[in-house]
Amino acid sequence: MGFTGFDPATVALLAELPDWDVDRYSARKAELAAGVTKPGLALIEEVAGRLDADLTVTSRSSVSPLHRDLRFAPTGSPRYKDHLLLTAWEGADKRTAPTLWIRIDSNRAGFASGIGFTPEIRERWCTAVGGDAGADLRTVLDWLAATREIDIAGDEVKRVPAPFDDQHSRADLLRKTGFQIRFTEHLPETITDPSFADWCTNHLESLLPVHRWLTDHLT
Repeated sequence: MGFTGFDPATVALLAELPDWDVDRYSARKAELAAGVTKPGLALIEEVAGRLDADLTVTSRSSVSPLHRDLRFAPTGSPRYKDHLLLTAWEGADKRTAPTLWIRIDSNRAGFASGIGFTPEIRERWCTAVGGDAGADLRTVLDWLAATREIDIAGDEVKRVPAPFDDQHSRADLLRKTGFQIRFTEHLPETITDPSFADWCTNHLESLLPVHRWLTDHLT
């Protein structure tokens, strides 16, 4: 089935989830599945199919669970998340593939493009960013920054890796040990109908130049 919209009342429940216990979550799990996670899968399938990229979407991996794995969470972390996270990726291994994200909470939608670094990917990143190809990425990032409020996320090391130095024009990117560019928007009223997929597609399309750069140079 194609995407037909989210249930706004169920989306509003996302704000409450961090305060829920197991019993309360279990009592409303079916409601959350029908109103949030199942429409979420339909949304990312539809949006990924419209984008000009060879993206993978699976029912198992493209919709993150609403519960956390507390074995790997900081002490005191809530058991449940306040958002729905949807992913589509280009490559054989999701863990190392350039990825596009849609993040939905009770008030906002977030959109992102990025990639996780292995030592090999970070080496390719530094070579590409430090060379001529890095100027192309900077041009895209500057264009995005001029059109919306963006956040460039990813851990950084203190020193620029050799053979580059701290005076390199892209030293900030060279210090990255992971990369994601993201932005958020207020949820539109169209979240309740199929046209919300159009809105999401338009926003992810603005990140496709970054996604293509990552695909071309890091895979």
